[in-house]
Amino acid sequence: MKYRFNLLILGVVIIVLSSCQPYTSLQIETIIPAKVEFPGNFNKIVFVNFATDINHDGEIDTVLYKMITEEMSLGFMDAIQTSVGVDSTNFLYVKGFPVKNDLYKLDTISWQYLEKISDVSKADIFIVLDSINMSMESDLYKEYNTYPNEYYKYRELAVNIYWSLFDLIEKKRLDNYYYKDTLLWDASSYLKADLERKMPSVERSIRETSYFAAADYAGRIFPGWRSETRYFFSKGNKDFVLAAQFISDSSWEEALDLWKKYTDDVDKEIASRACFNLAFYNELSGNIDLAIAWAQKSKDIKNKTKTRYYISLLKTRKKDLEKLQKQIY
Repeated sequence: MKYRFNLLILGVVIIVLSSCQPYTSLQIETIIPAKVEFPGNFNKIVFVNFATDINHDGEIDTVLYKMITEEMSLGFMDAIQTSVGVDSTNFLYVKGFPVKNDLYKLDTISWQYLEKISDVSKADIFIVLDSINMSMESDLYKEYNTYPNEYYKYRELAVNIYWSLFDLIEKKRLDNYYYKDTLLWDASSYLKADLERKMPSVERSIRETSYFAAADYAGRIFPGWRSETRYFFSKGNKDFVLAAQFISDSSWEEALDLWKKYTDDVDKEIASRACFNLAFYNELSGNIDLAIAWAQKSKDIKNKTKTRYYISLLKTRKKDLEKLQKQIY
């Protein structure tokens, strides 16, 4: 039977050979759970932006509001494309100008308001932007310490947002999160007139800030991918070298058979390495409990820092996988 990676564990594996160390490192993509209790059995997701008065002057800022809402929706959509277990076709956003007091009444949540939206959208997960504050600084000056004199211009846009995430089915607020970030744009030129051409417009800066604010929050609430490094011992005797070659050729079963021969070897270093490699193999194939058992046996044979760290990492992965089982269906 051919070896297959468990998709809950990782995606692409890139082997990085090392001639100096007794082990080989691999770059893998592991699926990580959302930081919140994101449910896997949702129907549709709706984004609701209640921050209609961006300038805080008591009036709806129509153009600015639509601009921010559209860019945030795009940010969520793009982030969903790279997330796990979330279909972008199930993402919508509320158009028009929703009123915040319709959701929050007398310090309580009006689930009837969300149910009303759900009657039309069939959604049960709601991403809510409760409030947003943007502040911008910019300046242009001449640098006299250079010849010829050089002009420099910058724009700094800071954003502060309160996000909420609601589960309509469970009638539960899943998240309440304060987000802040600052984006910087700058340009320099010997010609002052060139700076305006090099710098993005204020509108472009607002759009980019809005987009990344949504994309960043999506990384918190949706399961996603993370690059990690793993190791296996590729040296020790000729069979370890051969097993490493088998892995380079994607012949995992052959490598496994070679490592199994040495798990009880009289040479404790060789036996410890063989058990470590079996832990590595089982993690990649999705058998976390067996991976922990083999890593523990490797440590019992020879107590090494790398093995202790790997055991801790495996136990963390086990907890992550338990969360993922609830978030991915």
